[in-house]
Amino acid sequence: MASDRGVLPSAFCLVPSALPRSSQGRLVVALVVCLGVAALGASGDAASPAQRGQPAPLGKVMQVKLDSAQAVLKALATEDFAALERDANRLGALTKQAEWGVLKTPEYARHSQAFLRATESLAASARAGDLNGATLDYATMTVRCVQCHRHVKSVRTAD
Repeated sequence: MASDRGVLPSAFCLVPSALPRSSQGRLVVALVVCLGVAALGASGDAASPAQRGQPAPLGKVMQVKLDSAQAVLKALATEDFAALERDANRLGALTKQAEWGVLKTPEYARHSQAFLRATESLAASARAGDLNGATLDYATMTVRCVQCHRHVKSVRTAD
């Protein structure tokens, strides 16, 4: 969805169109690599779900989410739009699992819906074969993950 793309600074969104077409592809690949490194660094916590205070079923769902997000990154980097759509849909389907609902707050519901919208937009970009749009959707999805994790952590540490 176009409204979710507003997560990125507007100056960043203008850069690709200001570049020559030959440089746009390199920019997209560089962005995908940077996002992947950032996502792997953020998820590089070696602690098990139980050590992080997550029940086992939630830990499994979060592991599937991480695996799917990494598969999305691979599909972006290889321009495999069929895999990209499949993995984006798999991420969206996770939000409908009972284990996903770790908090029963309006803010958590908003974060969860924003993540779902980002995965839906990513799948739509994949269907359209829009690599630039899919890359921005991936960035938005990643931002939504981080925002939600930050929210859950703040609620849990406040308790």
